[in-house]
Amino acid sequence: MEIKNRLSTPTDAMGALYFLPGQYLFKRIEDGGRESAKALSSEQIALAFREFRTDSGWLTRRILRYREEPEGNFVLSFEPAKIRTIFIETKNGEVSELTLALPTLVLLGKGREFYLWAAKGRRVTTKTKLAIAPLPNIGGDLSGKICFGKNEVPEASIGGIDAIWNLIFNTPFNGDHTAEKCRSKPKDVRELLLSLSKKKSKTFPASELIESTTTVEDMWMRVVEKKFFHDF
Repeated sequence: MEIKNRLSTPTDAMGALYFLPGQYLFKRIEDGGRESAKALSSEQIALAFREFRTDSGWLTRRILRYREEPEGNFVLSFEPAKIRTIFIETKNGEVSELTLALPTLVLLGKGREFYLWAAKGRRVTTKTKLAIAPLPNIGGDLSGKICFGKNEVPEASIGGIDAIWNLIFNTPFNGDHTAEKCRSKPKDVRELLLSLSKKKSKTFPASELIESTTTVEDMWMRVVEKKFFHDF
Protein backbone atom coordinates (compact mmCIF):
# COMPACT_ATOMS: atom_id res chain seq x y z
CA MET A 1 0.00 0.00 0.00
CA GLU A 2 1.35 3.43 -0.91
CA ILE A 3 2.03 5.79 2.00
CA LYS A 4 -0.36 8.41 0.62
CA ASN A 5 -3.20 5.91 0.94
CA ARG A 6 -2.30 5.00 4.52
CA LEU A 7 -2.42 8.69 5.43
CA SER A 8 -5.66 9.52 3.63
CA THR A 9 -8.10 11.73 5.53
CA PRO A 10 -10.89 9.84 7.37
CA THR A 11 -14.33 10.28 5.80
CA ASP A 12 -15.81 11.97 8.91
CA ALA A 13 -12.87 14.37 9.48
CA MET A 14 -13.46 18.13 9.50
CA GLY A 15 -9.80 19.04 9.13
CA ALA A 16 -6.21 17.83 9.22
CA LEU A 17 -2.86 19.22 10.37
CA TYR A 18 0.29 18.45 8.34
CA PHE A 19 3.83 18.81 9.67
CA LEU A 20 6.03 20.09 6.81
CA PRO A 21 9.69 21.16 6.84
CA GLY A 22 9.77 24.53 8.58
CA GLN A 23 6.00 25.02 8.77
CA TYR A 24 2.58 23.49 9.44
CA LEU A 25 -0.33 23.21 7.05
CA PHE A 26 -3.93 23.11 8.25
CA LYS A 27 -6.48 21.66 5.81
CA ARG A 28 -10.15 22.39 6.45
CA ILE A 29 -12.77 20.11 4.91
CA GLU A 30 -15.93 22.07 4.17
CA ASP A 31 -19.45 21.05 3.17
CA GLY A 32 -19.62 19.26 -0.14
CA GLY A 33 -16.10 17.92 0.22
CA ARG A 34 -14.42 21.19 -0.64
CA GLU A 35 -11.00 21.71 0.91
CA SER A 36 -9.06 24.83 1.85
CA ALA A 37 -5.53 25.01 3.25
CA LYS A 38 -3.69 27.53 5.41
CA ALA A 39 -0.04 27.68 6.45
CA LEU A 40 0.50 28.12 10.21
CA SER A 41 3.50 29.01 12.35
CA SER A 42 4.54 27.04 15.44
CA GLU A 43 3.40 29.99 17.57
CA GLN A 44 -0.09 29.82 16.09
CA ILE A 45 -0.26 26.06 16.70
CA ALA A 46 0.83 26.50 20.33
CA LEU A 47 -1.77 29.21 20.87
CA ALA A 48 -4.52 27.01 19.45
CA PHE A 49 -3.72 24.19 21.87
CA ARG A 50 -3.33 26.55 24.84
CA GLU A 51 -6.88 27.72 24.26
CA PHE A 52 -8.24 24.17 24.15
CA ARG A 53 -10.96 23.46 26.73
CA THR A 54 -12.86 20.34 27.60
CA ASP A 55 -15.86 20.00 29.90
CA SER A 56 -17.38 16.70 31.01
CA GLY A 57 -20.81 18.23 31.66
CA TRP A 58 -22.75 17.07 34.71
CA LEU A 59 -21.83 13.51 35.69
CA THR A 60 -23.03 11.15 38.43
CA ARG A 61 -21.61 9.26 41.42
CA ARG A 62 -18.70 10.83 43.35
CA ILE A 63 -17.43 12.98 40.46
CA LEU A 64 -20.10 15.48 39.49
CA ARG A 65 -18.24 17.50 36.87
CA TYR A 66 -14.76 18.03 35.46
CA ARG A 67 -13.32 20.73 33.21
CA GLU A 68 -9.88 21.33 31.73
CA GLU A 69 -8.80 24.86 30.85
CA PRO A 70 -5.48 26.52 30.00
CA GLU A 71 -5.38 28.30 33.37
CA GLY A 72 -6.15 25.18 35.39
CA ASN A 73 -8.56 22.29 35.89
CA PHE A 74 -11.85 22.26 37.80
CA VAL A 75 -13.31 19.19 39.48
CA LEU A 76 -16.50 18.84 41.50
CA SER A 77 -16.87 15.84 43.80
CA PHE A 78 -18.85 14.73 46.84
CA GLU A 79 -18.74 12.24 49.68
CA PRO A 80 -22.10 11.00 51.05
CA ALA A 81 -22.97 11.29 54.73
CA LYS A 82 -21.40 8.52 56.80
CA ILE A 83 -19.45 7.79 59.97
CA ARG A 84 -15.83 8.84 59.53
CA THR A 85 -12.64 9.19 61.53
CA ILE A 86 -11.06 12.65 61.66
CA PHE A 87 -8.43 14.35 63.79
CA ILE A 88 -9.11 17.46 65.87
CA GLU A 89 -6.61 19.65 67.70
CA THR A 90 -8.28 20.52 70.99
CA LYS A 91 -8.00 23.81 72.86
CA ASN A 92 -5.13 22.47 74.96
CA GLY A 93 -3.14 21.64 71.83
CA GLU A 94 -3.61 17.88 71.87
CA VAL A 95 -4.73 16.03 68.74
CA SER A 96 -7.71 13.74 69.31
CA GLU A 97 -8.92 11.03 66.94
CA LEU A 98 -12.71 11.26 66.61
CA THR A 99 -15.11 8.80 65.03
CA LEU A 100 -18.39 10.51 64.28
CA ALA A 101 -21.14 10.99 61.73
CA LEU A 102 -20.48 13.73 59.18
CA PRO A 103 -22.97 15.15 56.67
CA THR A 104 -22.63 14.86 52.91
CA LEU A 105 -19.67 16.97 51.80
CA VAL A 106 -19.25 18.72 48.45
CA LEU A 107 -15.75 19.52 47.17
CA LEU A 108 -14.80 21.88 44.35
CA GLY A 109 -11.22 22.05 43.12
CA LYS A 110 -9.83 24.96 41.09
CA GLY A 111 -6.17 24.46 40.19
CA ARG A 112 -4.58 23.97 43.61
CA GLU A 113 -7.39 25.72 45.48
CA PHE A 114 -10.19 23.65 47.00
CA TYR A 115 -13.55 24.56 48.49
CA LEU A 116 -15.74 22.46 50.79
CA TRP A 117 -19.42 22.65 51.72
CA ALA A 118 -22.01 20.40 53.33
CA ALA A 119 -25.44 19.30 52.15
CA LYS A 120 -28.52 17.65 53.62
CA GLY A 121 -29.29 14.15 52.38
CA ARG A 122 -26.94 11.64 50.76
CA ARG A 123 -27.69 12.44 47.12
CA VAL A 124 -26.20 15.48 45.39
CA THR A 125 -27.54 17.08 42.19
CA THR A 126 -27.14 20.44 40.49
CA LYS A 127 -30.10 21.70 42.57
CA THR A 128 -28.76 20.59 45.96
CA LYS A 129 -28.55 23.51 48.38
CA LEU A 130 -25.16 24.09 49.95
CA ALA A 131 -24.52 24.58 53.66
CA ILE A 132 -21.44 25.72 55.55
CA ALA A 133 -19.16 22.75 56.19
CA PRO A 134 -19.30 22.05 59.97
CA LEU A 135 -15.53 21.76 60.22
CA PRO A 136 -12.61 24.02 61.20
CA ASN A 137 -10.05 25.31 58.67
CA ILE A 138 -12.78 26.14 56.13
CA GLY A 139 -13.31 29.74 55.04
CA GLY A 140 -16.10 31.64 56.77
CA ASP A 141 -19.65 32.22 55.53
CA LEU A 142 -20.15 30.27 52.32
CA SER A 143 -16.70 30.91 50.81
CA GLY A 144 -15.74 27.34 51.67
CA LYS A 145 -12.05 27.72 50.86
CA ILE A 146 -9.96 25.04 52.58
CA CYS A 147 -6.81 26.00 54.44
CA PHE A 148 -4.38 23.07 54.08
CA GLY A 149 -1.60 24.80 56.03
CA LYS A 150 1.84 23.68 54.91
CA ASN A 151 0.61 20.47 53.29
CA GLU A 152 1.43 20.00 49.62
CA VAL A 153 -1.77 20.10 47.60
CA PRO A 154 -2.04 18.39 44.19
CA GLU A 155 -3.77 20.08 41.28
CA ALA A 156 -7.43 19.44 40.67
CA SER A 157 -7.97 16.33 38.55
CA ILE A 158 -10.19 13.28 38.43
CA GLY A 159 -7.23 11.02 39.16
CA GLY A 160 -6.12 13.08 42.16
CA ILE A 161 -9.45 13.67 43.87
CA ASP A 162 -9.02 10.74 46.28
CA ALA A 163 -5.74 12.26 47.50
CA ILE A 164 -7.56 15.51 48.32
CA TRP A 165 -10.29 13.72 50.27
CA ASN A 166 -7.64 11.77 52.19
CA LEU A 167 -5.83 15.03 52.96
CA ILE A 168 -9.06 16.52 54.32
CA PHE A 169 -9.89 13.59 56.57
CA ASN A 170 -6.37 12.69 57.70
CA THR A 171 -4.94 16.17 58.42
CA PRO A 172 -5.72 17.41 61.96
CA PHE A 173 -8.25 20.26 62.10
CA ASN A 174 -7.00 23.03 64.38
CA GLY A 175 -8.54 26.14 65.95
CA ASP A 176 -8.69 28.22 62.76
CA HIS A 177 -12.10 29.18 61.36
CA THR A 178 -14.09 27.37 64.05
CA ALA A 179 -16.84 29.99 64.56
CA GLU A 180 -20.26 30.17 62.86
CA LYS A 181 -20.05 26.63 61.49
CA CYS A 182 -23.08 25.12 63.24
CA ARG A 183 -26.23 26.19 65.11
CA SER A 184 -25.70 24.95 68.68
CA LYS A 185 -21.99 25.80 69.09
CA PRO A 186 -21.53 29.04 67.11
CA LYS A 187 -18.24 29.95 68.81
CA ASP A 188 -16.39 26.69 68.16
CA VAL A 189 -17.64 23.82 65.99
CA ARG A 190 -15.10 21.51 67.61
CA GLU A 191 -17.36 21.37 70.68
CA LEU A 192 -20.13 19.89 68.53
CA LEU A 193 -17.78 17.41 66.86
CA LEU A 194 -16.48 16.20 70.24
CA SER A 195 -20.06 15.86 71.54
CA LEU A 196 -21.21 13.84 68.51
CA SER A 197 -18.22 11.53 68.89
CA LYS A 198 -18.97 10.92 72.58
CA LYS A 199 -22.64 10.29 71.90
CA LYS A 200 -21.76 7.93 69.05
CA SER A 201 -24.50 9.49 66.96
CA LYS A 202 -25.19 7.47 63.80
CA THR A 203 -26.18 10.51 61.72
CA PHE A 204 -25.15 14.15 61.68
CA PRO A 205 -28.07 16.31 62.89
CA ALA A 206 -29.39 18.23 59.89
CA SER A 207 -30.67 20.94 62.24
CA GLU A 208 -27.03 21.90 62.93
CA LEU A 209 -26.33 22.79 59.30
CA ILE A 210 -26.39 26.46 58.30
CA GLU A 211 -27.99 26.03 54.88
CA SER A 212 -28.08 28.63 52.10
CA THR A 213 -30.18 29.15 48.99
CA THR A 214 -27.09 28.66 46.84
CA THR A 215 -27.18 25.44 44.84
CA VAL A 216 -24.34 23.29 43.54
CA GLU A 217 -24.96 24.68 40.06
CA ASP A 218 -24.95 28.27 41.39
CA MET A 219 -21.55 27.72 43.00
CA TRP A 220 -20.12 26.19 39.83
CA MET A 221 -21.30 29.24 37.90
CA ARG A 222 -19.73 31.56 40.47
CA VAL A 223 -16.34 29.87 40.84
CA VAL A 224 -15.86 28.45 37.34
CA GLU A 225 -17.99 30.58 35.03
CA LYS A 226 -17.53 33.71 37.20
CA LYS A 227 -21.21 34.57 36.96
CA PHE A 228 -23.75 35.85 39.50
CA PHE A 229 -25.39 33.40 41.89
CA HIS A 230 -28.02 33.70 44.61
CA ASP A 231 -27.08 35.51 47.81
CA PHE A 232 -26.33 33.41 50.87
